[in-house]
Amino acid sequence: MPRYIQKQRADGSYYLREVGKPDPEEAAGPYVRGDDIDFISPISGERISGAKQMRDHMKKHGVVPAQEFSQEWYDKKAKERERLYNNERTPQQVQRDRMRINEIINYLERR
Repeated sequence: MPRYIQKQRADGSYYLREVGKPDPEEAAGPYVRGDDIDFISPISGERISGAKQMRDHMKKHGVVPAQEFSQEWYDKKAKERERLYNNERTPQQVQRDRMRINEIINYLERR
């Protein structure tokens, strides 16, 4: 859950600002974010510290950061996993399986 800071405007009114994000009321110019990246890669075990190392690491291993995926994507994947765990098949999968069985039967009858 995000944390907020209460800030006061010049006219005396108050507003909330999320901690760790730039203040929209103070950001009159460009915002430069520092390299706050520092972690151990679960893929290779090497230490990643900096945006350039992160970009090179992602390119080398063919991965993307999780922030690039929307919540809808995660929800869709959760439904797919649930369907697989319950052994439910889509109509396309049923049709594909029937066609494959038919191909096998035809192949064996021709032998």
